[in-house]
This record gives sequence, structure tokens and C-alpha cells, in this order.
Amino acid sequence: MDKEGPTASEIINSFRTPTRILLPKLLVSRDGWKGKAAERKRKLKAAEIKNRDLEASRQLWKERAAESQRECAQLREQLRLSQQQLDEAQAEVARLRDDEKKVAAGH
Repeated sequence: MDKEGPTASEIINSFRTPTRILLPKLLVSRDGWKGKAAERKRKLKAAEIKNRDLEASRQLWKERAAESQRECAQLREQLRLSQQQLDEAQAEVARLRDDEKKVAAGH
């Protein structure tokens, strides 16, 4: 029912090329495959590291941008309050000058 695969000797005998010629070629092919696999693995690792570093950098810049926006909003509120105080002080100065003129005109 379950048929096992061919044995190693059956596989070797199925090739027309002699083993002394075939074996070095297979070894070179295997070594080339291993080299390519190692290079792909190295490139994948480098890409993963670069991706990790870029994500960390992006997160840092997002945090800096958010902090700058908070600081900008805070400074705008400070400016608004200072402008309001300046307007109130100028109105007070104008009222005091009017009062002073009234007092000077009354005497």
C-alpha cells in the first residue's frame, strides 16, 4: 500500500553520468545554494534591523512633533492672555486719563 521512495543506490544508478563526475557538480551546486541562502538571510536581517531603526526614529519624531504642537498651543494661549491683559491695561490707562481730564477741568 504505502510505497517507500527509491533508495540512494537506485537514485545513483538512474543517472547516466558517472558518480565521479556528478558528485563534484552536485557539491558545487549545493555550496552555491548555501551561499545564496546565507546572502538572502544576511540581507533579510539587515532589512529587519533597518526597519526596526526606522520605526524607532519615526516614533521619536512623532513624539517630538506632538510635543512641539502642545508647546505651540500653550504659547498661543499665553499670547492670547497677554494680549487680553494689555488691552485691559490700555483701557484702564484711557479711563484714568479721562478721569484726570475731568478732575483738571473741574478745578
